[in-house]
Amino acid sequence: MQKLVFIFGPTGAGKTEIACEIAEGIGEIVSVDSMQVYKGLELGTAKPTASQLSRVRHHLVSIVPPDYHFSAGDFKRLALAAVMDAESRGKVPFLVGGTGLYFRAFEYGLADAPPADAALRESLYREEECRRGALYERLLDSDPQTAGTLHPHDLVRIVRALEVHRLTGIPFSASVMGSFERRVFPLKIGIETDRGELYARIEARGMCMLSAGLAEETRDLFAGGYTERCPAMKGLGYSHLLQQFKGCRSREETVRLFIRDSKRYAKRQLTWFRRETDTVWYSSADRDGVRRAVASYLGL
Repeated sequence: MQKLVFIFGPTGAGKTEIACEIAEGIGEIVSVDSMQVYKGLELGTAKPTASQLSRVRHHLVSIVPPDYHFSAGDFKRLALAAVMDAESRGKVPFLVGGTGLYFRAFEYGLADAPPADAALRESLYREEECRRGALYERLLDSDPQTAGTLHPHDLVRIVRALEVHRLTGIPFSASVMGSFERRVFPLKIGIETDRGELYARIEARGMCMLSAGLAEETRDLFAGGYTERCPAMKGLGYSHLLQQFKGCRSREETVRLFIRDSKRYAKRQLTWFRRETDTVWYSSADRDGVRRAVASYLGL
């Protein structure tokens, strides 16, 4: 690998549009997003628009069905192939998104994790059935770094993190990394904005998703057999709407919790990325600054 650019930050910060502007003509984008990989999830995952896709080639968007358990290992393998593919065309790979664990896995590699333990998993799921939220609370106590990257309803990944910790005695955030030595040395650019503005953007985007038909998209997926047990249906918006459809909460409460949890997720993302000490942070409005940094790094 030659030159790599990482562009990351919280949901709603405008990473994709900035990356498209900077990469157009010189690069290709590898999506670093644990939800955009799923087919059929269009409105709730803020996938690149048709215009953005026409301007810059994207990788790892809409590549697996909603019931596929896409892992950090899957991402590392496919992202590496995408990077090499882009480089074969003389393009600079831009890894863009908000899933911190995926960035870390690509940068440092992955250690061998223990195989699934069916009995342990069953006991964990039973515990969650007895008290909703119990497993996420446990993960917050034992491995806050991993918990900070996951939605509290993402039981598949929460259970796997607790399982690895129980079987190895090492927190998932530590055991998932390989040699702890960097494999690549990218330019790291963080995109941030004022907290109040970010939350206003998240709220506006969430309402736009709902107006555009997120509820109908979720209902169609559910009718197609994709229930709350599918990894994709545990994402923000989809998991909330499924609860509404099941009669567990009102429309108003569903919308409130969707917006609230989206803001909380953005806060957890910022906490994760702030640990990346070699990152240069730019305001979402400072696109010229980002452009200059990339040009300098690439020697343009």
